[in-house]
Amino acid sequence: MQIDAHKRTLGEVLQQGQHIVPRYQRRYAWELQNIKDFWNDITNSTDPHFLGSMVTSGTTSAPREVIDGQQRLTTVIISLSVLRDLYEEIGNAPRVTGINEYLEYNDRDGNRNHRLKNKDASAASRLNDNIFLKKELRASAPGYDPDALESQAYGVFETLARSAMDDSTDKTQCLDSIRDAILESEVVYINVEDRKNAFTIFETLNDRGKSLTVMDLVKNLLFAEIAFGDEDSSERAWSDILEKVDDLTFEGMTPDSVLYYAWNSKHHTGHPATDTVEQARLRRSIADRIESTTDRDAAAQDLITGLRFDTMILSALNQTLTSNGSPDSWQGLDPNWRRDEYEDICDRLYGILVAGSNQPLPLLISLMRAYLRDTEKIRRKKLLEFLAVVENFQFRWSIAQKSSTSTIRRLYRQTASSVSEATSAPHFEAAKNSFVAGASKIDASDAQFRDGISRLVYSRTRSKESFKIRYILTRIEKSYSSTKLDLSRQLSIEHLQGLEGRSEMTARNNWIFKIGNLALIPPEVNAGLPKKFADKCGVLTKWINDEDESLVNAIGRKAWKSEQANDRLSSITQRAIDLWPKASA
Repeated sequence: MQIDAHKRTLGEVLQQGQHIVPRYQRRYAWELQNIKDFWNDITNSTDPHFLGSMVTSGTTSAPREVIDGQQRLTTVIISLSVLRDLYEEIGNAPRVTGINEYLEYNDRDGNRNHRLKNKDASAASRLNDNIFLKKELRASAPGYDPDALESQAYGVFETLARSAMDDSTDKTQCLDSIRDAILESEVVYINVEDRKNAFTIFETLNDRGKSLTVMDLVKNLLFAEIAFGDEDSSERAWSDILEKVDDLTFEGMTPDSVLYYAWNSKHHTGHPATDTVEQARLRRSIADRIESTTDRDAAAQDLITGLRFDTMILSALNQTLTSNGSPDSWQGLDPNWRRDEYEDICDRLYGILVAGSNQPLPLLISLMRAYLRDTEKIRRKKLLEFLAVVENFQFRWSIAQKSSTSTIRRLYRQTASSVSEATSAPHFEAAKNSFVAGASKIDASDAQFRDGISRLVYSRTRSKESFKIRYILTRIEKSYSSTKLDLSRQLSIEHLQGLEGRSEMTARNNWIFKIGNLALIPPEVNAGLPKKFADKCGVLTKWINDEDESLVNAIGRKAWKSEQANDRLSSITQRAIDLWPKASA
């Protein structure tokens, strides 16, 4: 293993030539406190600041790929760009020329190049249009984004530098001292010609991975197997993965959990289908997969491509949830997409996801992957049947507020594995039946489901459960023979007995915040409703379903009290039990 490891100043590192940030690296992430800490470190000590180790890969003469150190290098480039602009502001052209030598260089053909180059186009644009360009040209640049973290870092460092200048009698000397503190800061600079060995060094320096995320470790593992020159498409795929992961809004979702759900959505030869691959074992499991193949390069690239597709499915599931069940998010995944075919699918997906649990995600990824593949796919009718039984089980489980258990995780993992290796209708049917058999043993009882619905509340300070409440009321409305509402839009939740003067802390007011006192109303109607029930009855009768007998009778009498609301609550819970039946093998 050819390793070059030396303590070097940042000035020496930058003048090494060009450093390339590959696409698989996460986007710039330093925030206000990180920049302030960096400033304090370089300005509050008479000794050179030590920035830790940096790991690169490449030959002596070629640009070097940054394996570890991208965030620090980017921050240094931003800081030096601030100083360049301040030198120019005070009219010190020689200093501008001098500092530019650390930001740019001439190659052997005389072309001017940046010392730090991002292979990801959006990252390159953010750095070029917000940092490298002259200040007066940035606002008109296509990539100008004052909210980008690169721009914010520039602004923080500029503010700190200007404050230091204001406190100094010699502005040039002040800027010189900041410049020198940055350029004389030290790192242990490690370059390894072979990128696979560079990844190994990186992991070893990070205490054998303890300070790294599982996603970082898997990234290192996969790209270490990809031969130099073959990595471009995989880098693009990994960049797409990171962008999709950053946009996910599922509660508690992290890059590591994305990897967990995606990996557990598949069948793995030699691994028991009933056992989930826990996060701590993901890297080992993926390494085992690669080691079992004859072409490790191709296997690593295939795994990245597969993870990218699974992340796209997760993104579409996320958008299905946040859009109240809209089918639009699946257009980019299915070349034969039709709205009418996806509406029912997304209704079921939304019903599973709105319950607020991430446990079904491995199975949902597996089912949608089976539906989207070109051959040996699950048919739409069977998919809808499968999603219906999953929704019934998961919705009852979540509403009953039953806690997560290893049993339910194994059930989803086992079923996801079966779906993943299914190649025919009988296989998919067997996977569904196996899920129902397992669910029937642990499903929430009708009494638990009833109690869970009775505990749901919606108020100004407790709005988290509003999505579940809206979904229950919507499904009940759809179950009636007809409706007066447009159920294709998101409707408002109206408290039939108003909230004015009613404390949530008073026990006698509990019924006001429960589902028996709640009804769906068009938002534009809801905004203009009177406060008193008797005064709003004339409007309510235009929208309340005739089959909602308790409420219809109360509207007729213009009287609504806790007794009627509790009767309606009982009717709603019974209808919900009919709509979400208990799993039966």
